[in-house]
This record gives sequence, structure tokens and C-alpha cells, in this order.
Amino acid sequence: RRTFIQGTAIGAVGLASAGLLAGCSPKEGGPSDGQAETPKGQWSWETKPDPIPASEIKQTVDTEVLVIGVGLAGTCAALAAQEAGAKVTMIDKNDVWAARGGHITAFGTKLQQQMGIEVDYRQVIRRWVYWAQGRCKEDLLWLFAEKSGACFDWVVDMVEPRGLKVALWDGYFKGPDYTEYPVTHFFYQDGTDFIYQDGVIEGAGNGVLLPILEEIIKERGIEIHYKTPAVQIIREGNGPVTGLIAGEAGNYTQYNASKGVIIATGDYASDKEMVERYDPFALQADSQIYFPNKCNTGDLHKQAMWVGGAMQKVEPHAAVIHLESGAQSYAFLHVNALGKRFKNEDVNTQSKSCTKEYEPDGIAWTVYDADGLIQVKQQIDAGLGGGLFYGQTFQRMGTEFDLEAEKQVLDMHLNNGKVVSADTLEELAKKMEVPVDNFLATVQRYNEIVAAQNDTDYGKRKELLTPIVKPPFYAGKLLSTVLTMVGGLRTNTNLNVLDEDDQPIENLYVAGSAAGDFFANDYPTICPGIGHGRCITFGRLAGIIAAGKSIDIVPSIEV
Repeated sequence: RRTFIQGTAIGAVGLASAGLLAGCSPKEGGPSDGQAETPKGQWSWETKPDPIPASEIKQTVDTEVLVIGVGLAGTCAALAAQEAGAKVTMIDKNDVWAARGGHITAFGTKLQQQMGIEVDYRQVIRRWVYWAQGRCKEDLLWLFAEKSGACFDWVVDMVEPRGLKVALWDGYFKGPDYTEYPVTHFFYQDGTDFIYQDGVIEGAGNGVLLPILEEIIKERGIEIHYKTPAVQIIREGNGPVTGLIAGEAGNYTQYNASKGVIIATGDYASDKEMVERYDPFALQADSQIYFPNKCNTGDLHKQAMWVGGAMQKVEPHAAVIHLESGAQSYAFLHVNALGKRFKNEDVNTQSKSCTKEYEPDGIAWTVYDADGLIQVKQQIDAGLGGGLFYGQTFQRMGTEFDLEAEKQVLDMHLNNGKVVSADTLEELAKKMEVPVDNFLATVQRYNEIVAAQNDTDYGKRKELLTPIVKPPFYAGKLLSTVLTMVGGLRTNTNLNVLDEDDQPIENLYVAGSAAGDFFANDYPTICPGIGHGRCITFGRLAGIIAAGKSIDIVPSIEV
């Protein structure tokens, strides 16, 4: 019904003013082009390429720790490895660092302590394991819980003197059954308006963090070789990994890494074949957001498998699928392409994104009236709801929901067609291209439920039941967006890549979204920003381990 992935857009948070968003509007086509022909019944990466002959290697670089990928995990790994005494080199196939989003989960940070935030982290892990139906590696979760706060504070200590500030997010979902935790942090600069629109915000998020981390890396003498794609990991038989060959045919460089190679190259969401293999449901998404655009093609997943590495055992892989590319969803009436209600709207963005894909043509709208945004503010300020695309994505703890900013977002969505408006419900239905009679009957039934303050159809909390009676009326189109495929290479608490027998491959490490075993079934939105949190935490820990030091140098909290 839809070409995967219909729209591809950059979510380079904080990059609009840097001019890096030009020419990257949504476009038709799959996530990667020109994939090689493969034998029938076989995945392309199952055909191992021939070794690159020595005659094609034009230069050699000797280092101790080679970090592949200049993103959040890679920069943290490189800085940590150098602090632990290793000579470090970084490579990346792109010509710029990679960053998106801005939420970062961490447990027991200095900021949480200063603000008196107390969280039962044991219960968080229990809910996390429950979300995964017990199919994740709990040791990894506990390691994250113990070390994430100190690793986040380590980043804060580096970047605060350079003008970045850190805040806790107060827009997280607050409900009696589904609730999120106050564990989400983000970085920002003075002067930002905190308005998040279509994956972009100026002056906040990881788009302002990564340039500073890159600056620190260069000041400390760590070389970054951009435009240098990894091609083959070097491993003799079942021995240790000793390096990597990178570059292009006719101009290869061999990187000899005496202590370790760290894979920090992100996920594989832009490789249609890999998505089809490991999570075909994600092919139904309306769009994909990544920066640099379409660069997350699973290159190092494949290269690790060519030297004996294995993907995680649990399938299908989990995916981060949010309502990023469409309108704000809020908790208002949701209808499908038939103009009919189909769910309890009192759920998180991940649930809405996935649920709507089972509706006709994957189409869904959120419907409200002239008082809608005022009602949202009342709900958020009263602590009744929230979460992504309901609450405000960069609302700092201690501040109120910014109604004027939300009106600006609505105006932008009206201008770009993500929201339609009309003075009558009949006219609104026509603009939505849903059956008018069905839609009118649905709204009438919903208003009856609101009047009774008892949702006998889907059980939504009465506090979130608001009428649709006052013109103008609005309908926002909900668009599911693949942000990250969060399954990956099999790993352990030493952050080694493991083989099919669960044995570690010596000197080969993985951190960030390329790593597996951390999530299963679905992405646990109870901790918004957990993906970025593991990039910082396991990036730092992988760097320390690869340098030959113990992670005991990183303080732990008692969980």
C-alpha cells in the first residue's frame, strides 16, 4: 500500500540554522538504493566478500583503539578510551558527525539529585523487562542503571564550561496506569525558544551537543577521518580483531588497532533488506528520520557477521516508531480512514504509531475543536497526560506548558497541510477525505461519551474526555516515523561482539544502536531517551574497556 519508506526527512535537531537541512525534504523511494542482486532465498550479507588484497591498500594507520562512527556513542567511546590512556583514531563514512533528537535517559544524575527527583529504579527495570517479556539481557539493563548517571554527568562536566546547559524534561507522560519516569535530560543553549517542529529545534538537543564533543575530541588530539567508509574488519581465523580496512576501491587504508575496534555506527533503518529480515512490521511506517540522511545502513552489522559476529537471538527486533513526521496527537478523538474511532487515545506515541498501521491504509487523524490547545495545557499542567507529541518535547522541569508556542506549531502544521481546519464537521470530513456520515456519527457518539464522562467504548479516563462542539474544528494527520531499529549485534556486559556460540570476539566491541540484547518486542517509552542514554553510557564503558581499564573507575549508584 505504501512505498517503504514513503517520506524520508532529516531530524537533525539544532541544525536548521547551520544550513544542513537544505534539499532533504520527504521524497519517494526505498531507504537504500542499488542493493546488490542476491541468490534466491539468501540475504545479501550472507555472501561474504573476498578479502581485499594487500596490493589495493595504499596506506596504513597504526593506533590502539579504532572507533567507527562519529555519533553520540562513538564520541563518548573515543574520549573515554583516550582518558584511559589509549591512542585513539576515529573514522566515519560521512563528512560530518551524526545526531538526532535530544532526549537522554540517565539514572541518579547530579541534576536529579539537586532537584530532589527520586525514582524507584528497581521498579523501572522490572517494567522494562516486563515490556520486553523477559527477552532482553537483564545484566545489560542493570549495568546501564548503575552507570548511566555517572556517564551522563561526565558529559555534562565536559560541555557545561563551553556554554551548554542541561535540563530535565517535564513533558513526560503522567497517568495512573501507563506512566513515564522523570529520567529524561536534554542539553540546550541560551536563547532557544524550545519549539520542536518536524524533528528540528534550534539551540537544543543532540544537534548542539555533538559539535562540542567533536571540538573536544580535536582539541585532545584524536584524529577523525571523515569520508572514510569501513569495508572489512581484519580477523585471522578465530583470533582477535586486529584492525579494519576502510576507504574505496583503489584507495584503501588499513587501520591497525592493537587494543580494539569499537563499532558505534548506529542502526540499519535505511537498509530495506535488513528491516525486512529483522522487523518487517517497520516497513509499514510512513516516514524515516535520520541524520545524515539515509546513512544508517547496517554496514558494520554485516561486516561483524563476516568475521563471525552474530545478531541478537530475539526476533523480531524492536524499533523506535513515533509520530514524529505528522501532527501532534494529544489525547483527543482518533479516527481512521473510515471516519471511525478505533482505540483508547490515552496511550504513548509508540503505541499510537503501531496501532494505526493496522487500520485501513494505515491512516489516522486526531480531532479537536477551538478549545483543544487550551484543554491540552490544562491536562499537562495538571499532570494528567503528556509524552511525545502530546506534551511539549523540550519543556523544562519547573516550567508550564507554553500555549503560545503550541499555537505556533499548530500554525506551521496548518500551513504545511499536516492539520486541516473547517468551520463545520461536514467540511472537516471532506478535507480529511473520510466518509461524512461515518465521521458525524463518530463525533456524535464521542460527545455523548464526553457528556456522560464514561467511555464505555474504549475506557479512556474521564479527565481526558473533551467535547468537539466549538468551531473551528481541527484534524491532524498522524504519521508513523521510524527513528531507530534498536535490535543489533549480540553482546555482553564487556560490550564485546559475540559469535553464534555466545563467545566474545576478542578486541571487537559494540556500543549504541548497533548493539543488540537491550530491547525486545517494542521500544520501552517509559524512559524517553533510553536509546541515547545507552549511547553515552555504553559508549563510555566500551572506550574504557577497549583501552584495557576497568569500568570500576566509573561510579555506580545502588539500584
